[in-house]
Amino acid sequence: MFHRQPKGEIDNETYYKLLGVEKNASPGELKKAYYKAARDCHPDKHNNDPEKMKQFQELSHAYEVLSDPEKKEIYDRYGEEGVKQGGGGFSDPSSIFEQFFGGGFGGFGGGGHGHGGRRGPQRGEDIVFPLQVTLKDLYNGCTKKLKVNKQVICAKCEGKGSTKEGASKKCPGCNGNGVKFTRRQMGATIIQMQQDCDQCNKKGEVIDKKDQCPKCKGKKTIQEPKVIEVPVDRGARDGSRVTFPEEGDQAPGVTPGDIVVVIKESQQANSEFTRRANDLIYDKKITLLEALTGYQFLIKHLDDRTLLVKSAPGDITKAGDIRVIPSEGMPMHKNPYQKGNLFIRFTIDWPKNGTLTPDQIALLSRALPPKPDLGAVPMEHEEVTTEPFDEVRHNQTQRDHRQEAYDDEDQPQQSGCVHQ
Repeated sequence: MFHRQPKGEIDNETYYKLLGVEKNASPGELKKAYYKAARDCHPDKHNNDPEKMKQFQELSHAYEVLSDPEKKEIYDRYGEEGVKQGGGGFSDPSSIFEQFFGGGFGGFGGGGHGHGGRRGPQRGEDIVFPLQVTLKDLYNGCTKKLKVNKQVICAKCEGKGSTKEGASKKCPGCNGNGVKFTRRQMGATIIQMQQDCDQCNKKGEVIDKKDQCPKCKGKKTIQEPKVIEVPVDRGARDGSRVTFPEEGDQAPGVTPGDIVVVIKESQQANSEFTRRANDLIYDKKITLLEALTGYQFLIKHLDDRTLLVKSAPGDITKAGDIRVIPSEGMPMHKNPYQKGNLFIRFTIDWPKNGTLTPDQIALLSRALPPKPDLGAVPMEHEEVTTEPFDEVRHNQTQRDHRQEAYDDEDQPQQSGCVHQ
């Protein structure tokens, strides 16, 4: 059975032990282990025995966490408390079992899962919306407006589907269960399957058309647009979530789920900055003269400040060199007065071939360290000149040479013998 660890200790193993799997178990192994364990203590099989019901709930909670990659990662690092603090509330255990294995099974009841006594979800599903923001938005923080459409309880009939008392009747198609059950015999085993009732749209009840609420047409809810203001914290990361509790779809007798907004950093082609965790990377091209004698240039930062960047005296910059400006990176989330670093990655803009004049070459020869001495050159030597390398042309030449070699091999060989 599940027992909490003393405060201060992280229990990130109990769920694996409950299901009898290793931490690296595949999704298929998790599902198989859960089904095997849960069917042996399913409430239908044991007539809602309290001990078996508790065991069934713990197994279902464990499977729900470990089958969700995000919840599993949080559980592995912080245990069950981490899952709860991260908004990882648990769904109804029977709903989890029915979702994956089609309701009841092999001769075990199933009638108790009807509309009146079914352990259906008491909380609506969360609604997830992505929100595109720029790196500048994440640096400075902002508030974005997001228009969402959600279901709300009809005010005219107060969620009853009709303004007439007693208009709602039990659905004859599913006998008020909201689902229809069918049984199939597979060998010696009887498998019970369920499917949503199409006559009442899973509600378990029907209302005559003449008695339906004119506003919601008997659906009990209507779609309504709502604009929510989403706070984007300074330093928030791509994939972080902003939750609006119980702002999801409404339904009679059900607690609304949450609206969850997922922050997505939009990739801007013209952005000069690239983010890496709390740091920023800025690519800068400088001339050969700047690389040898020092540089200075301006950077307009993401908060519109202007930075005058200078090289240290005597610093020579090579292609691919990286310099750092401390504490000019991204604000740290929840602690925006601390920042990461700004890294500057340099490339060198070399002079083009043939652009240096003889006078410039002479000046460079006097200014730069001398070229190495060749020493004695043999009287018999060959003088060669390099040329720019064209990889495409080189590869094509290699292919042509190989083809010529194959063609030569295919030619018939001339015999050296003369037949009389």
